[in-house]
Amino acid sequence: MGRAATAAGFALVSIFWPAANSQVLAYSLAAFMVISAKFLWDYASVPSAPKSVRGLYAGSAVAMILAGLVMAFRPETLVVAIAGAAAWILAGALEIVVFIRHRAEFVPFKDQLVTGFVSLGAGASLLMGLHLDAHGLLGLAGGGAIILAVFVLISAFGLRHAAKEPETGLWS
Repeated sequence: MGRAATAAGFALVSIFWPAANSQVLAYSLAAFMVISAKFLWDYASVPSAPKSVRGLYAGSAVAMILAGLVMAFRPETLVVAIAGAAAWILAGALEIVVFIRHRAEFVPFKDQLVTGFVSLGAGASLLMGLHLDAHGLLGLAGGGAIILAVFVLISAFGLRHAAKEPETGLWS
């Protein structure tokens, strides 16, 4: 839920900021990346999650934190777009690896295929939009965040509902 709320919050900033410049793009995307890294790590480090995925999620979290730091210290549009694209592509690829290798071990990992491809798509869109200004890149990043927020919310509510069903639920 935290990851979805973070993505939705960033998406709202990307939609409703009237005149986005490179600083708005850099600082809002950096905040999104760093906060998302925290929630990715929290997700992977719950006691019921397999310990074998922690390295993969740590890689995603580190990539997002490093991208956020690069954006904060170098808020030029091109640098932000490349850093954001690299972090999203790496995180998306690692989520797909988690899905392929570990979906049978931990039910919530079955949703990582979708979030992985959404992250890959968001990163790819930033790379394809390198010629755009800060406002255009913020729109691309925000679009990816909207899609991510929707899928993560659906997953979170679905898992919460399944966990409440005692006989046919998620944990039986």
